[in-house]
This record gives sequence, structure tokens and C-alpha cells, in this order.
Amino acid sequence: MDTDDIAALLRRQDGVISRAQALARGLTRAAIDHRLARGVWAVLWPCVYLSAAHRWTARARVRAGALWLGDSATLIGVGAAWWWRLWDEPPEVLRFAVPPERRVRSRPDLRAVRRALEARFRTTIDGVPIASRAYAVVDAAAELGLRRGAELMDRALLTDRVTLEGLRRAHHARLGRPGAAVVARLLVLAAGGARSEAERRLHRLLRGAGVAGWLADHRVVVPGYGVAVLDVAFPAARVLVEVDGWAYHRDLPAFRRDQGRQNALVLAGWTVLRVN
Repeated sequence: MDTDDIAALLRRQDGVISRAQALARGLTRAAIDHRLARGVWAVLWPCVYLSAAHRWTARARVRAGALWLGDSATLIGVGAAWWWRLWDEPPEVLRFAVPPERRVRSRPDLRAVRRALEARFRTTIDGVPIASRAYAVVDAAAELGLRRGAELMDRALLTDRVTLEGLRRAHHARLGRPGAAVVARLLVLAAGGARSEAERRLHRLLRGAGVAGWLADHRVVVPGYGVAVLDVAFPAARVLVEVDGWAYHRDLPAFRRDQGRQNALVLAGWTVLRVN
């Protein structure tokens, strides 16, 4: 038995280990039972344990679900978007896709969804079988609904974590599933030429008011900065309307980068107007 190997595995897996993993590393059944009896490990789910040296966290909960269900299961929905670091909060109920022929009883904090996922929509991230980024975004958006689904999709697109075409392929693969109509609506909005829902609303307002002479996502070369993509530009007047979309300007590094860009534009003779 290699106790260092087991300790390293527990660290990698947020304190969670399966009975099969422990046996494969040289622990006997008696040794496992002894750890459970002494409270060194605690039973989470059948044949899945948490080390007393580790806290029960959201990451540990994902690990436990993945180990309990096995390699044929795939983390999907909001849980997958969170594991990809595209969503800030883990869901109360994790969703895992399992092959249709499997019969798995869901638990209060885990729902087993019988669904066949193509290999191209499955991957493994940090040891957890998970839906691809595009599929995770689409499936999570269907779960979140129109408003919060738009926030997720905008964030993923604005940070170049997914492409619109990739989202379309994932949507096509899950047609007929709950929330497909919501995803279809979001994809129509995303294809409108603006990079965020806030920009799309501004475009609609400008068109509705008959305002002309503006360009969306206008690329200019700014001295001392380089190429900048302007949200809504009036080139003739050298006026720029910047849309502070929640998804795009949500963190301090992004804000600092944006400030440097704005300063360079002002020095180049542009008037910058910011709207929320």
C-alpha cells in the first residue's frame, strides 16, 4: 500500500475517493472499513468516501457524483458551466447524463438524466467527465432560462470560450430537450451582429429611432495602442458609444484593460460615451 499515493489522490480529488480507487492503490477491504469505523473517512454515497482532513465543498460534491456514477456519466447543465468556470455559482442540484440503458435513481442533490451524448460533446476536465464547453453552455442556458441564460451565453462568447457555430451544433444535438426553445431564441439574438445583449438593445434603439452613420464592432488602429474594436462608432464625427455589458466588464483586469484602451482613443481624438 502506498499511503503517499492515496494522500496525493485525495488532494487532487478535493478529499474524495472511491472504494475502487482505494483498492487499486493497495488498500484492503478491511483497511477501508477500519478507516470508516475510525472516522478517518466518511461515506458520501455508496462506495464513495470523503477524507476527514478535507472540507465538503461544491467541488467535492461534483467529484463524488462523478465517482459514484462512473466514467459513462457526464456532468451537464449549470454544474458543467460552473466546472468550466463560465458560471459563478454551482447549482443546488447537479445533473449528470447517463447512457439511456442505465437505470440510476436520482438523489436530492443529483439528477441522473438518461441521455446519449456523442463523443464530440464529451471531454474530461480535472478528472471529471464533462460536457464540452459549447454543450455545457447550451444545456445550462436551457436550465437557467432566458435572462440568466443570456448572461451565460454572452459571457462565453465575449471571452471567446465558445463560438456561435459551436453553440449551434450543440443546440442541434439536444433538440427536443427541455429548454430548446429558449436556446433557439438566445442563438437568434446572438447572431444579430452585437457582442452582447446590451449592445443588441442599443442597435435596436438606434435603428428604431432612424439614427444613421454608425457602425457596429468597427475596427480602428489607435496610435500607441493597436487595433481596437469599437462597440458602436460614428466614424465621421469620431464618436464612440461603449456598452458596458455585465459579462464583458465584470472583473478588475478587464476594467483596467478597457481604461487603457479608452485613454488611447481619447488621445486619438475620439469622444467616448459609455452606457450601461
